[in-house]
Amino acid sequence: MKKTGLRLLALVMVMMFVAVLAGGCGGGDKKPAAPAASDFKFKDEYKLTMNVTPQTMWGQGATKFAELAKEYTKGKVNIKVYPNAMLTGGDQMRQVEMVQNGSIDFMVNSTINIAPTVPEFDVWGLPFIFPSYKAVDAAMASPAASDLFKALEKKNMIGLAWGENGFREVTNNKKPIKTPDDMKGLKMRVVTPMYIDIMRALGANAVSMNWGEVFTSLQQGVIDGQENPIAGIIIPNKVYEVQKFLTNWHYSYDALAVVANKKTFDAFPPEIRDQLKKAAVDAMKWEVAESRKALDAGIKTLKEKGVTVTDLTPEELAKFRELTKPVYDKYAPKVGAQVAKSFEEAVAKAK
Repeated sequence: MKKTGLRLLALVMVMMFVAVLAGGCGGGDKKPAAPAASDFKFKDEYKLTMNVTPQTMWGQGATKFAELAKEYTKGKVNIKVYPNAMLTGGDQMRQVEMVQNGSIDFMVNSTINIAPTVPEFDVWGLPFIFPSYKAVDAAMASPAASDLFKALEKKNMIGLAWGENGFREVTNNKKPIKTPDDMKGLKMRVVTPMYIDIMRALGANAVSMNWGEVFTSLQQGVIDGQENPIAGIIIPNKVYEVQKFLTNWHYSYDALAVVANKKTFDAFPPEIRDQLKKAAVDAMKWEVAESRKALDAGIKTLKEKGVTVTDLTPEELAKFRELTKPVYDKYAPKVGAQVAKSFEEAVAKAK
């Protein structure tokens, strides 16, 4: 009986020891609890890159995000905005790579610059996909836009909010552009392959060039023209000082995205992640509204500065759309047939 009691006691002690070990290891299934904000070690500075000046609407939106992030997190997350792609030596295309690998924590970037890494983002710029800002807003609020952020996660990045650079309008120093024939032979600055193909389809000579080189190149006649949003880029960068003609053709839309490195963002406590997401959404809502307000004033400024502003009729626009349709058909499969279809459906509902 005595031996039996000892064996039973030993068995109970072994079982208790195993239970303690299992509890300490979480049973192999449970994830450790995320640290509370009070226990989390925040960096003194989180870097945010953008390839424009702080004076642009794009730049002001990035600054607003940094301000709201600090406010909403009660000073825990301090984001410093680095303009003009200074963290990448002026190379605007390397910003995505450095956010992806964690060298930079955040970016507010154009979808044009993100598309070479995440092809789905080229859907925003497909030629003539958006007939109006109403159509843009419908797409931006749709699940189609949210799905694009899922594509970012596969590239080690997190999308926080959408902003706006605006419809890209064409400027040049040679003549008013009213027909595709007016584009022939013009040396036009663009950035990515899709835009090169668009310009070639219209008979222009596409020149790929970082934004930092554009003003001087226009001034010296190295290029004849460029295409960019009026309120977002043309006015704050005083492009009117080196360009004589602008055509409103709304041929391509340029969205902005607030993006974080996934490892950096996921490491934050849940409440901090929520606060940063809210800061991004609120900042971009403000940025979009301010961009729209600045558009009419921008056109007025252009005219006052002596720029000839040309508005195209639906019939005139149809000719440009027809010539660029092969480019649309080429890139729609590249962004993903379902992605393009989802955006087309969102636009159709807005009409």
